[in-house]
Amino acid sequence: MTSSLHDLLNARPAKEVWHEVCLRLADLDEEQLAAIAPRVLAWPAQQRPMPDDWWAQWTAGDVRPHHSLAGVRHLGNLHVDEDEDEGFDEASFSYGATAVAAPSDLSWVALGAAAEWHHNGGDIIRWSTVERGRVTWFLNGGDYHDEPHDMQVSPDGRIVVTSVEGRLHAWSAETGDELWTLPERSGSEDEDEDEDDYEDDESVGLDDIVRIGFSGDGRRVAIGTCGSGRITVLEAETGRVVLSVPAEQESFGPVALDARGQLLAHTAPNGRVVVREVDSGGVQADVPTKLSIVNAIVMAPDGTSAFAVGATADDAGPAVQLLTLGSSPAAGELIRPAELPVEIDTNSVVATSGTRAVWTDRGPYAFVTADKGSALFDSAARTLWADPNRQVVSFTADGRAMVTVGETIEAWFLTGLVIPDDDRPE
Repeated sequence: MTSSLHDLLNARPAKEVWHEVCLRLADLDEEQLAAIAPRVLAWPAQQRPMPDDWWAQWTAGDVRPHHSLAGVRHLGNLHVDEDEDEGFDEASFSYGATAVAAPSDLSWVALGAAAEWHHNGGDIIRWSTVERGRVTWFLNGGDYHDEPHDMQVSPDGRIVVTSVEGRLHAWSAETGDELWTLPERSGSEDEDEDEDDYEDDESVGLDDIVRIGFSGDGRRVAIGTCGSGRITVLEAETGRVVLSVPAEQESFGPVALDARGQLLAHTAPNGRVVVREVDSGGVQADVPTKLSIVNAIVMAPDGTSAFAVGATADDAGPAVQLLTLGSSPAAGELIRPAELPVEIDTNSVVATSGTRAVWTDRGPYAFVTADKGSALFDSAARTLWADPNRQVVSFTADGRAMVTVGETIEAWFLTGLVIPDDDRPE
């Protein structure tokens, strides 16, 4: 069997050959899979689509070791023909998508459409990747004139949060029912003091990019605005404000929480990253970085490290730094992706709203995007994936997959993008 598998992997990548490879991979134990993995990963990721039987297991929560060798799963097309039963004919994606989010099992995706600037805002829906054509509505674009730019799903897949027209919205992912909005709509007579604190004196404008991050346990969600400079931590289920950072402290998004929602990381002027204890609001660390722009942050689950993605003042290309937190906070060496095959200008509005970071079992990854391309790279500066077009992206909370939306919707499996040892630069 092993010899046969090696022969298949020596062949030119093709659909029929990959099908046979998958049949044999499913029969291997973990030790055998580890031995053959470099040979499999040498095939381009797009030539390793996840087969239907593996996909059925994955979306049912039955993730198996051999699944890690799949590269991609095609989920659907954003623009579909009339004879295709994708379900998008119920929602308008005429101008593309501006936001996407997905649970770890990838059984559905939440999609935010680009606004029709002279008419409707962007529709926001949940679209099933298992039952094609099944759509759950969160927000109809005919009711507003904005579009979402960051949308996140709680790690347990129960809650979807985004922001449009200066309001945060949280919905039940299962039913589409709205759980809460902040600030509450005018005319409400039962706003509590916490909601008044959130509303403050300065409204969030349409051009004020909002960034969102859940705690690993899903109990709390952090909100940061990139223009008006608001940092807030809320209870995810109720919208009750747990922490509101005073505006005079010059804090702004992006934001990240640790696994238990006890620590909050956010940006501050001059490329600083500030870490606070959520319950007290006290500053635990204030770390100067070499980055002049920070477009994304992610914290290690245990809160001992953070990963900042942005750029330096002298170079618009992407750069990252690993930050050590705790009693002696410090920033590590500046890291730039090696041999980046696309052009990324991190000073663009697209980069500000579209940069993402995730902490996986293999460490942190950064996704960067601009008008002329998108790329994924790790903390060792290895470019793992790239596309010559702008892509809208979200990582699953478990760090196993990245969902990209351009003309098509794809799920990329991060372990399937690992560079084999023989191909790593010296």
